[in-house]
Amino acid sequence: MPREFILPDLGEGISEAQIVRVLIKPGDRIALDQGLMEVETDKAAVEIPSPYAGVAKQVHVKEGQTVNVGSVIVTFDDGDGAATAKPAAASAQKSPAQPPKAAAHAAAPATVASSTRAGSATPAEARTAPQAAPAAPQREKTVAAAAPAIRKLARELGVDIDSLTGTGPGGRVTKEDVEQAQGRGPSTPAQGLPQRSPAPAVPLPGIADVDKWGKVRREPLSQIRKTIANQMTRSAFTAVHVTHGDEADVSGLDRERRHLNETSQGEPKLTIMSFLIRAVCMALRKHPTFNASFDHENWQMIYKDYINIGIAVDTERGLIVPVIRDADRLSLRGIAAALRAIADRVRTNQFAIEDLRGGTFTITNVGALGGTFSTPIINYPEVAILGLGRSRKVPVLRDGQLAEALMLPLNLSFDHRATDGANAARFCSEIKSYLETPTKFLLD
Repeated sequence: MPREFILPDLGEGISEAQIVRVLIKPGDRIALDQGLMEVETDKAAVEIPSPYAGVAKQVHVKEGQTVNVGSVIVTFDDGDGAATAKPAAASAQKSPAQPPKAAAHAAAPATVASSTRAGSATPAEARTAPQAAPAAPQREKTVAAAAPAIRKLARELGVDIDSLTGTGPGGRVTKEDVEQAQGRGPSTPAQGLPQRSPAPAVPLPGIADVDKWGKVRREPLSQIRKTIANQMTRSAFTAVHVTHGDEADVSGLDRERRHLNETSQGEPKLTIMSFLIRAVCMALRKHPTFNASFDHENWQMIYKDYINIGIAVDTERGLIVPVIRDADRLSLRGIAAALRAIADRVRTNQFAIEDLRGGTFTITNVGALGGTFSTPIINYPEVAILGLGRSRKVPVLRDGQLAEALMLPLNLSFDHRATDGANAARFCSEIKSYLETPTKFLLD
């Protein structure tokens, strides 16, 4: 008797997931708890195990597809009969020789292209015999079919439609075929101008397409990128963003840090970020307005008695912000260990959704990639985020003497509904006081 397996509940507030990788195919005999597919939701990738043992009669989803929780994803036949044959359509969707990673990116764009082209002509129009093009009445006609609207477009653009090889279903000529051919014709704006070969470029992802001006490639957003886009849009159009810029002289701190790492032989090594997280925690205790959220519906400030620091980590899958819980209760070595642990888990995709939740204040270090100033977007519903620029050595005057200093840019974005610029300046000054006078870490 066939059994339908639906996409299970993957966590609070999660209503959909994107299929990243399908691990089975129709006709496979599946063991209990065997991995069926890998899905991505709310920045986390999860493997879905099989709740049944039997034959996979039908796989209802494909790689790149977004599926709602509760939708049927696999139908099982747990009888003792032979495995059902693999449908031809399923074979066409994914070639066995295609690498899994490439398939995850190629499957979804193919769906978009097919649906676009399918809308350009009806089945009856696809069977219409090709008409002779006025430009070449004596040439033998091809078998490429085209809808009347496509033929009209070709005449208007001066394109010989019988010279085209259709890329649509059944070999029919599509609107994109005509527009692409017109772009190569004598009427292009570059006609008569000196030409050269384009410089080599990084290969673009997605599936080939054309717009009015030339070739393009289209690729649907991944689930993680959709999540980031939605979160950033919500933050940008909800919180009232203001960015306060400052910089700290971390010359002495960097010397002390290097000395501690050389003499203590402790692990993990202390980094500037370890001290910065510690300084932020101490400053948040003195300025609780920045360790809060703004309740717009009830017009309340919600101050958090705990300090959970989110650290933005750049990965191949996008920007992910894992959280160091109760960071204010950790020692410097404890912060360094936690920082290394969460970064490793995120980069190896070994984290859980809960690792990304509960933050009260976020730090993002764009300086590691370059740049001295940025306007980071607040990680809503938090009310502030601290962005770090690239530290650099600059000449400074100390007691009338020219000296070299290692300066660290600090860019604090805050929600102006929750606090004002003067408080932001005081908060940044508090952070600077710890970074510029390392002995304060021992006093507070």
